[in-house]
Amino acid sequence: MNPPRDPGLQPERTALARQRTALSALVAAALLLRGGLTAGAPLQLAAAVCLTVTAALVAAVGTPHPGTRAARRRLLAAAWVTGLGGSLATLHLLTT
Repeated sequence: MNPPRDPGLQPERTALARQRTALSALVAAALLLRGGLTAGAPLQLAAAVCLTVTAALVAAVGTPHPGTRAARRRLLAAAWVTGLGGSLATLHLLTT
């Protein structure tokens, strides 16, 4: 018989880390949005939108009880895809 699992503070630390990640993504999105609007660069605006969506998805996953494990995995997968799109757009901006 296995003893009951004691998660300790690990779920809380994970949720806080996801909240910090969402906040930093929002700051980066705001900077990209400002630069995109100032320069009239549609690629910067697209990167800002991708990062904003990523931040929202990461924040949703970071809530203490976002639903079932499968729902959390779908949210995290969506965050990865939009984050990757925003990162590629940002990388393209930095290299041109």
